[in-house]
Amino acid sequence: MELSQYVTARPLHCVIIASNGVNICRLVCVEMKTTTLILNLALLAALPVAGNEHTLRYHLSGGMQLNMVQEIYVGDRSEAIATRNFSMTLDLGDTQGNDELLVELASINGNYTAHGMNQRLTTSHLTGSEFTLLGDGRSFKSQEGGGEVNLGTITDGGLRPSELLAGLLPTLPDGPVSIGTTWNTNRTVLSLAAWAWASGKMQHHHTVTDIRLANGGRVVYVKTHGETEIESSDGHDGFLGSGALSQDIEWVFDANAGQLLSLSVKRKTNGTNQLPQGEVSVRQIARFELQSLDGASR
Repeated sequence: MELSQYVTARPLHCVIIASNGVNICRLVCVEMKTTTLILNLALLAALPVAGNEHTLRYHLSGGMQLNMVQEIYVGDRSEAIATRNFSMTLDLGDTQGNDELLVELASINGNYTAHGMNQRLTTSHLTGSEFTLLGDGRSFKSQEGGGEVNLGTITDGGLRPSELLAGLLPTLPDGPVSIGTTWNTNRTVLSLAAWAWASGKMQHHHTVTDIRLANGGRVVYVKTHGETEIESSDGHDGFLGSGALSQDIEWVFDANAGQLLSLSVKRKTNGTNQLPQGEVSVRQIARFELQSLDGASR
């Protein structure tokens, strides 16, 4: 603090005059008559968050809750003919090494509803099981193996929680980000499209929409969009010809802790399934919610 003029110690009336874009403020303190005191303050506070850049790298740990809801439509019907729901609680090991993430399925539940009848899917065999995701600090992929949930006789394969989690975790950028930063990533998206597994190579476009201070750290808000053509995935034959997949994602990342705080996905698919009754035109709307249990997003 630099004192440029001092006249009196009597009670003063003070006004702060600031100039945008600089870290210098002038505090003008005026006695109610004519005596004036001017203090020049050199503020040492950090620049606005919007002006800072932050590098995003995964250091996942702690608990996460994953919920999934799929609504299945047939032909031109406006009402869903079937729904599929999953709820999972995941315990994540520390990823300080960036190369492996050990995940325990603390709990998992699923059900399938069609024609007004609800069927509870068998998931108890996976409770307490573990799987490992391979990472490089920016993204993760699932290894071969790991348990799966049987989705019924008409679905051409089961659901593997390891593939589901790896496919949801977003790919982080190479360099630092600030508000307005954009980047593109490419990855193969595997999706259950009604009763068949399909996949396609998708380019995702990411945009940082906000960065906020929270609990002493920087929290980064991102919106992501991607769309691609899909076809039957390797090892599956229930999806016929080509179809389409699009998804919109909003996610929140703690840049200081390396934690994904929350992620919300809306995914739309359409195409043709091969079912026992023949070829069926299908549409599906799926929603995924992934939430950290150790830190609330803002």
